[in-house]
Amino acid sequence: MIMGKKQIVFYTSKNGDCEPCQEITKLVEEGKFFNTETDEVDLIDISSDEGFKKFSDEILSKQPGAVPSAYMNGVKCQITVVEDEVQFECPSSAPPSSPEESPSPPAEDA
Repeated sequence: MIMGKKQIVFYTSKNGDCEPCQEITKLVEEGKFFNTETDEVDLIDISSDEGFKKFSDEILSKQPGAVPSAYMNGVKCQITVVEDEVQFECPSSAPPSSPEESPSPPAEDA
């Protein structure tokens, strides 16, 4: 991965039991995905022993997980399919870089 690029890890199942997995996987493999902050999508097939171990170690050990699912920097992303294109919406996991960027506490009534 080139420095400065962001990567989404997409966990899927390539067996025939997960229809949404099949649809989204096909679109991602065809390069039909969009996310303004992401340059790469890494497909992990949890049907394989190696893929299931990665999913178990990185996701299931820390939080409940389901397939299909996508994560950027360990933060779960929302997956939608719009007009034959996969869209990943990932919340920012980066802390504010300065106190001015931190959310202000609600004002108290005097």
